[in-house]
Amino acid sequence: MRSGPGVAPAGRLADVLHDRIGQVSPAARDVAGLAAAVGRDFTLDLLTEASDLDTDAVVRAVDELWQRRILRQFRDGYDFSHDLLRDAAYARISPPRRWLLHRRLAQSLELLHADDYDSVSAQLAEQYARGGRPDRAVTYYRRAADVASSTFAHTEAIRLHKKALAIARTQLEGRDAAVQELAVREEMAAPLNARYGYSSPELQQTLERSIRLAESLGRKDSLLAGLVGLWSSRFVQGNIAGAHEVATRALTLVDPGSPLRGSAHFAFAGSAVELGRPEEALHHFDRAAALTRGAPSLTVGTRPDVHGSAWAAHAHWLLGHNDAALSCCNEAVRLARTIDHPYSLAVALAYSGITHHLRTDPAALDAAVAELTDLCIRYGFAYYSEWALILGGWSRGGEAGLVQMRRGIDTLRSAGSFARMPYWLSLLADLSVREGEPGAARAALDAAIVAGQARDDLWWLPEVMRMRAAHDDHVAAIVRLRAAARTAAAHGSAALLRRCARDLAEHGVDLPLPGVPPAR
Repeated sequence: MRSGPGVAPAGRLADVLHDRIGQVSPAARDVAGLAAAVGRDFTLDLLTEASDLDTDAVVRAVDELWQRRILRQFRDGYDFSHDLLRDAAYARISPPRRWLLHRRLAQSLELLHADDYDSVSAQLAEQYARGGRPDRAVTYYRRAADVASSTFAHTEAIRLHKKALAIARTQLEGRDAAVQELAVREEMAAPLNARYGYSSPELQQTLERSIRLAESLGRKDSLLAGLVGLWSSRFVQGNIAGAHEVATRALTLVDPGSPLRGSAHFAFAGSAVELGRPEEALHHFDRAAALTRGAPSLTVGTRPDVHGSAWAAHAHWLLGHNDAALSCCNEAVRLARTIDHPYSLAVALAYSGITHHLRTDPAALDAAVAELTDLCIRYGFAYYSEWALILGGWSRGGEAGLVQMRRGIDTLRSAGSFARMPYWLSLLADLSVREGEPGAARAALDAAIVAGQARDDLWWLPEVMRMRAAHDDHVAAIVRLRAAARTAAAHGSAALLRRCARDLAEHGVDLPLPGVPPAR
């Protein structure tokens, strides 16, 4: 149902409805026009506050409209008995009179809800928009969107942000227009990400526009926040090198005392992991951890202290720090639970699922995936729901597990989310082998190698090459395993280098591992 007055119906029906409204008393016609300007679900208190009539006159008018079945009781107030009657009543009001009614209704709503603007913020925004106060309309649309975001009503939050955005861009002028547009776009990024995922073209466009606005306004913190957000979008799209360039720019621009310094270190660390530089990544994750404790969420909605700890677990595991990986993983989940932030908990659980796979802990993996799946369903989180599908399918096994994994991978691809694709494909290949489908496994691994090299998604490439060697003949396997070992050694990835050495030993080739610590 519509939430506000529309246009009058055309033709014979319009005449009938117009006559029906015209048959009531002048006071009732005035009250019907005022009620039509409200839209739906209005109370006697609101009509009385906004009307020129006294209380008794308003009550008599409402009673007359109710007796004639133009109005009906609805919830704790009244509504028109049909949308077309509302439209007919609104059409009788002249444009100047509408302007005045909407302003009066907005002011009356503020008076009646002085202790709780949140509950009527969307109504206030609509009334001020129709009453020629775009500045007030933008303020209340932003407030209404924030209320929707707080209850994880992502689609509604995005709709309200877009209302504010349209007004800011078309009805405000000069610097104020740019300031308001920047504020709306910054606030809109998190629900866009939660609803559509990091790789969403709309999220990317919002972040890029935020960066341009911040640069034009000289807002350095907003520029840095936008850069970190854009880093996440490019990263998940699979543009790993491009994301790292954005993170490097953010780290270069950030001032020593900026509250966003830790977020810049976090972004730099994240792409460094994917580029096969776990030791460098861990240094920046440590800096981020020290600088982001208790920091607010990133533009895209995730808490950097939680996200950083969860991701650092992967760098630790690659470097051979098995216990430290588990500790970081558990700390991220613990912190997310402490701050009562469902989206950050979803992030922590998603990364912990990978960590438990790396550490070969199926029970912990299953527990993380089960909780992650529940969170994503309950709150409508995109992207991480596909992680749960893939990890859960791998753990589940069988033909059903393969179908589930393929669905998750296909959904990521359809959304343009190509980050970690070599890793996801390697899991699919592993299950394909277990299910007696070596041809499918080879195809998945070949695709993983191509994806890793094309997108600079390098951290898991030594493992993909090692797995692919199992499908080669003896000589080709040795050649491929040696190449995988050289790549792992160049990354400093002790965990993957040990796997390559083990497989080479099975082929009768001894691979010394100087400087590689034992797993711990």
